[in-house]
Amino acid sequence: MSCLLKLNSAQGSTIIVTTRSGNVASIIETLPRYDLKNLSTEDCWSILKHRAFPNGSTPIAPDLERIGKVIAEKCAGIPLVAKVGVT
Repeated sequence: MSCLLKLNSAQGSTIIVTTRSGNVASIIETLPRYDLKNLSTEDCWSILKHRAFPNGSTPIAPDLERIGKVIAEKCAGIPLVAKVGVT
């Protein structure tokens, strides 16, 4: 992390750091941080659906859709959980 802090003063450089840790963000914070909001259950369902049925042309059986939406709800709005949950 200390090597990133040294790069901060280099002219024309840009470093984007993503983290879920508020502690990490506060250590490297030079500009106001931008906290992302969690996705909605519908957005998580959309990710799950596109991963499970990539061509999009296959109709989804109602029972599979119901189960998928329950899984989407359990993703708690975290896109990575939705994405890797179907691999």
